[in-house]
Amino acid sequence: MALWCCSNGNAPLASLEAHFNLWRIAGDKEFKGNGGVIVRDFLEIGVMLANPLSVEGINIYLPTVVEAADIEDCSPRLAEPSVAQGIFNEPLECTKVPRPARVDLKKNDVLFCRVHEFIKNGGLIDKTQLGISHENGGTIIAVSRNSIESVCSNWRDGERVYFRLRVFLSPENDHFIQVISPTDRNFQTGSEEIEYIDFRFNELRTLPAAIERRIKADEKGRAVPVTLIAFLTAFPINSDLAASSIQWHKNRLLEFKPWSDYVASGVPDGMVVYHWKRECEEGKSLLDFSSFVKLQTRRSGKKTVTIYLLVAFLFGLAGNLVASILVALFAYLYELVK
Repeated sequence: MALWCCSNGNAPLASLEAHFNLWRIAGDKEFKGNGGVIVRDFLEIGVMLANPLSVEGINIYLPTVVEAADIEDCSPRLAEPSVAQGIFNEPLECTKVPRPARVDLKKNDVLFCRVHEFIKNGGLIDKTQLGISHENGGTIIAVSRNSIESVCSNWRDGERVYFRLRVFLSPENDHFIQVISPTDRNFQTGSEEIEYIDFRFNELRTLPAAIERRIKADEKGRAVPVTLIAFLTAFPINSDLAASSIQWHKNRLLEFKPWSDYVASGVPDGMVVYHWKRECEEGKSLLDFSSFVKLQTRRSGKKTVTIYLLVAFLFGLAGNLVASILVALFAYLYELVK
């Protein structure tokens, strides 16, 4: 995937932090969700801008087709102190500002950042604030200049603004999570399933050629430097982290509260969080980031055992049938020879 934004030439120049959280809640096959809501994995994308008024807009490319109904604004969640503190790992106070709508996060009475609240139209984010287009087999999500100006109302030097979007992934979506099931899983009461995440951010050589050309054209002399890239993944505790291409920054067991209500379907009790990040050197920009994560999960349960018993029964039935046929055949041949 990719994220890029361009400066409009105004001083002071902007910089950005990119945050990506991949929630693998559908990995818990026993979790049914609250109130019958379908359990789906989701990706959250957060962008922290310093000196935001010098930015024209924010562009995000996802390698899969996403509809407007699959995109949510996370700002209402960040109005809850326990959620905001959990996301930023800082002691924060949250204040909702009605006009223009936003959430102010403060640390020790000093503004930490302003969180933009997107305007909704018919239950979806308004097109004047968030553009969605399908290109090259993927989706480009564009945070407009209108959104930036809205959250920057009465802005003061040194203040930062934050945008956070949640993108739901369809069960058939294998662009972010690949699953390898053993071919003999129906012949066992339990099996080891492999899942892997190959997260690649702003690696131009892995992007469609048209997207690569667009990024280069947009950023020509106006690229906003990336100072930090953070990637976090949350998955069920019954999955083991088998391999990671880079050393994680930290990991922890996710508290059930407040995360149980973080998404409409709920979150399984017992999730493990791993966090990777990279910061740039003074005066430089991060160009790309990649992290390969391999998970190993023991799959068992009533359905698996039932399938195994059914297969075993059919094998036994087939064996008895073949044996009966062979006995009858040998008896017939014996009679013929006799």
